[in-house]
Amino acid sequence: MNRLSVLSCVAWLILFQKLPQCTNSLSTSPKVTISNKRVVKSAAIHRNERRKNPALWRLEHVDDKETTTAVTLQQQQQQQQQQRNQRPPLIMAPAGGWPQLRAAVANGADAVYVGLSAFSARARATNFDAWQLNEAVKYCHQYDVHLYVALNTLVFQHEFVELIDWIRVCEQAQVDAVIVQDIGLMKLIQAVAPALKLHASTQQTVSDANGVAFAAQQGTTRIVLGRELSVNEIHQIAHQTMDGTELEVFVHGALCVSYSGQCFSSEFQGGRSANRGQCAQACRLPYGLVVDGEWHDLVESYLLSPQDLCGIQHIPQLLHSVSCLKIEGRLKDAAYVAATTRAYRQAVDQAWQESMEKDDSTINYYRAPRQLQHADTSVDRTTLVQLFSRGQDGQHDGLTSGFFQGSRHQELVIGKSPRHRGVYIGKVVQCNPKTGVIQVQVDNEASIQLKRGDGIVIDRGLAELEELGGPIYEIGQDDHDETMSYIQFSHKTKVTTELVPPGALIWRTHDAVLEQQMQKMVQAEPPKRTVLLQVEARKDQPLRITVTLPSLDGDKSITAVAESEMVLVSASRTALSKEAIQKAVGTLGNTPFALAEHGAMNIELEDDLWCPVSAIKETRRKAIQNLQDELDAKSGSANAKLTSRQEDRSTSSSKHIISQLMDQMKPSAAASLQPQRNMALSVLCRSLEQVDVLCDMIENDESAIVDEIIIDFLEVQGMQDAMERIQLVTKRTIRIVLASPRILKPAEDGIWKTLLSLRPDALLVRSPGLLYRMQQLQKVGQVEINGEMIPIPPLFGDFSLNVANPLTAFEFLQQGLERIAPTYDLNARAISALARTMASPQQLEVVAHAKLPTFHTEHCVFARFLSKGNSYQDCGHVCTRHSVHLRDGNTGADQLVLADMGCRNTVFSAEAQSGVHSLKEWHQAGVGRVRIELVDECLEDIRRMITGYEQVLNGTSKPSITWEMLQNVRDTNGRISGVSLGSLRNQVERRAGELK
Repeated sequence: MNRLSVLSCVAWLILFQKLPQCTNSLSTSPKVTISNKRVVKSAAIHRNERRKNPALWRLEHVDDKETTTAVTLQQQQQQQQQQRNQRPPLIMAPAGGWPQLRAAVANGADAVYVGLSAFSARARATNFDAWQLNEAVKYCHQYDVHLYVALNTLVFQHEFVELIDWIRVCEQAQVDAVIVQDIGLMKLIQAVAPALKLHASTQQTVSDANGVAFAAQQGTTRIVLGRELSVNEIHQIAHQTMDGTELEVFVHGALCVSYSGQCFSSEFQGGRSANRGQCAQACRLPYGLVVDGEWHDLVESYLLSPQDLCGIQHIPQLLHSVSCLKIEGRLKDAAYVAATTRAYRQAVDQAWQESMEKDDSTINYYRAPRQLQHADTSVDRTTLVQLFSRGQDGQHDGLTSGFFQGSRHQELVIGKSPRHRGVYIGKVVQCNPKTGVIQVQVDNEASIQLKRGDGIVIDRGLAELEELGGPIYEIGQDDHDETMSYIQFSHKTKVTTELVPPGALIWRTHDAVLEQQMQKMVQAEPPKRTVLLQVEARKDQPLRITVTLPSLDGDKSITAVAESEMVLVSASRTALSKEAIQKAVGTLGNTPFALAEHGAMNIELEDDLWCPVSAIKETRRKAIQNLQDELDAKSGSANAKLTSRQEDRSTSSSKHIISQLMDQMKPSAAASLQPQRNMALSVLCRSLEQVDVLCDMIENDESAIVDEIIIDFLEVQGMQDAMERIQLVTKRTIRIVLASPRILKPAEDGIWKTLLSLRPDALLVRSPGLLYRMQQLQKVGQVEINGEMIPIPPLFGDFSLNVANPLTAFEFLQQGLERIAPTYDLNARAISALARTMASPQQLEVVAHAKLPTFHTEHCVFARFLSKGNSYQDCGHVCTRHSVHLRDGNTGADQLVLADMGCRNTVFSAEAQSGVHSLKEWHQAGVGRVRIELVDECLEDIRRMITGYEQVLNGTSKPSITWEMLQNVRDTNGRISGVSLGSLRNQVERRAGELK
């Protein structure tokens, strides 16, 4: 153990010393850094400094031989910045149904996004059928509001025919774009309706400019970035995005603790895939903390439940970096949509106005701000908190800036309550059970005036405890202390000292007055569309009025002209003035149009002219009517063209389109004649000790099938030692694959460069961004790092790329991958079906055994609950000294938490899932390789696991025998982990109406 003296997780060693029956399984050795000519071990950096700091892996002397010069790059960035400055970002509101859609439009949304009755990431929302979608688009377009359809789930091949029908529905309805997660679905849309715009969903897990470039390469015009990015990181991505691709960010609403697209908790536990719109919100459940094998007593129980995002204060910073600001909430009601939309409408308009005053380059605005009804009704933070927030205590109202300011681990997750609380009022002083009177100390900073009819709840500090609540029946004020109130529920509510203890928090869950204000917003009329007027008054010519209707899309603006029946003559009495014309023309009455407030009318008037005011008004009425006719005609023309295209396509059935796409993926004749070979076996190791076990087995001829070892260490430390050990023992007969992180943010390029510098036999790619980067480097075949030319190794795709159908698999393989692992959202039977429809199923690698990575988070459990730090800079690097498990509050199972080199946490399922019973079926389907993933198993049990799988693969043992052995595998705490089918379980997916 001398050469392992420097550990990546010291706590593991301490723990294993306490458990002699188990051997240490997770540790690493000294860190690898890049020297001028070779890789060396470095002891110069203190352990706590080198740990968990992606910036430390940034290489200072790297020349990637980029074809774009620095000057050209700067010019493109400046041009892109100027383009973004031309208009403020759009405000996109959620619409789970018609009431929400109307509320969004009425309160200033520039765009709404909706789901369909199928293939929506919010399957529990009301959503829209085909007829409703068509009407919704018409309604939105009438008010110059974009409508986007979220088809943001993974799709299976048997759904392609139904999907084509929905794609045509979207095309027929003229939706402005489709938001997509699945790469294969993008190709299907491009084949069926090439004119439909594509937006990349946040489910694609885009976290850097390379990810943006990959999505753009697939044909998307806008990319929704991950919620885990800071404002500075968003700026960096924007500056590196130079092809006109738009960026979109979430600014308000519920936060997923896991990276979107990388959560498998619901899938593993109950067969409800978050990637299929069926999230069961396992992050909102209670968990306990187990540190170094011992229970760690906490007041908090909801360790993975974030507060909700509120980024309204960051609008000025985002103004020129993104094209769209998105509000989450397709499951929320119309009042929520109305208030949040209005709040962000007001914030964006104010920020843009201030930006115009500071910088003349920002005044190129495409149209005037939307003029809202009840414009004097504003929405402040207290209103947003009242509508929905997961209030925690007196210091945390349930809203957070998320990651906009970078990592704030002490603020993102407080952990005291997972549900809506409302506005914090104060604390209970005492109660009188006989009279039911509760004495309340109102918080000075709350500035809340309780009223009769307000709904409140008494919070006893633990969310699982019974809570007393209801509307206030009577309320009184202390004559001597204005902060002291006395409240009473109805006589039916029984007040006890147990339910209302001194010190209990009081929250206002319902505000009757606010509800009335919200209803006014919900029922408000949509804002009128603003127009620009040009008036020309010249002698002996008719009065000419030109009216222009600007649009969100500049090329869709409409212009109409009208002329008076009489010509203008010399004035014999009072001549026309600009003021008189402006008064006559500027009143648009009950039309759906309004004159913009500033610079909306230009009058060219010659001197000493006259015509009746009635003629001016009549010409204005004609101009407005002509504009309406043009608007109607344009819509009708588009519908006619679209109908014609649909009729032309009617001869080509959905099945024929699918057949054509599948034909493109057929293997060559030579490839199809190749004999089927036995499935190969890979083993993924997460520690040097696990590598040692595997090498010992190979050296002693205990393993005959394993031909590949994947190294997936918490840090780069120890990887070189592991590679040398494998090469020495196996005489380079075993392929060595290095696993990349699932997430790479801006300025983290040094991580993959360090991995390449180790010269692996292959690289396991886990993100579209890294795939794009490697794809570009593959074109030249090598990259220069610190003066040394490093070859680009073969690339393998992992489960995190979310391959769920043959189209997606084919597209990723076309992007330079030599093989691909399917998503965990496929059950065993679906994996077989995927293999049978792939052009080359030998390129499919199935994870046959693993503890599923249920959550992958930017939030750090170590920092939050074992330190007072907010990031790696001040957390004390507790992850290097302690092991952590989360104990499921429902099952009691301990789920391991690991922190990787980027400080991201992965929570692993306590129970492993195994496909040992499906190995034969997968082999018959043509699957080329299966993988065993090691996490925290005892070293003695690892040997038995690998032997068991090999025996099933070579036919010398039955799956049931290996299954029985797997049921008794222990983790590093000595607890039996158990085994299940997990996400491989063949079960029917629940219908939307059955979801809770």
